[in-house]
Amino acid sequence: MGLAERKEREKNELRELILLKAKEIIIREGQEKLSLRKIANEIEYSPATIYLYFQDKDEILYQMMDKGFELMASQMQQVYHEPSALKRLFLIGRSYIRFGTENQDWYELMFNSTSPMNHIERCKAEWGHGIATFEFLVATCREALVESGKKDVDERIMALQLWCAVHGLVSLANTQRLLIVDGNCSQGKDCELIDKTLENIMYTLFNYKI
Repeated sequence: MGLAERKEREKNELRELILLKAKEIIIREGQEKLSLRKIANEIEYSPATIYLYFQDKDEILYQMMDKGFELMASQMQQVYHEPSALKRLFLIGRSYIRFGTENQDWYELMFNSTSPMNHIERCKAEWGHGIATFEFLVATCREALVESGKKDVDERIMALQLWCAVHGLVSLANTQRLLIVDGNCSQGKDCELIDKTLENIMYTLFNYKI
């Protein structure tokens, strides 16, 4: 390995370390307590070093958000090749909910934090893995509408409708609000109510029974 390649590898390793320590601080103390100085103390570098890699805390959280979407996409790999678009939609929804309930720290950052959005707005940054995940949902909705024989339905609106539904289920599960409806639903991933709700959504929208 040449000098240039070694320096680039070391640079990437430090960048990943900064993101790792940021996530550890968020888990330990909460997102509002995250600061560049705390990260610098964790990695034993000066705060000025972090500015060589990131503009500010918003960019760090933006990069972490993108990593969260990448992780979500990797966990959905098993459903990507399902030939039936209708069944694929159901599996996407179930996979999304499982990710959201099993990775609450990532989910909170990806969907409920304003910092990444501040960076996107200020720097005109790309959505990255997040928009790729949504576009896959849109494409699957397009196929599902053809498969179910539905016409004159906008696939992007359908995708947004489904996203709203599963996001709502994750939020209710993560805040224990589903217990109001079903006292046995203490964990989202083990809650039969969630699967039944997804099945009902598919039946209501597409007349499709799982």
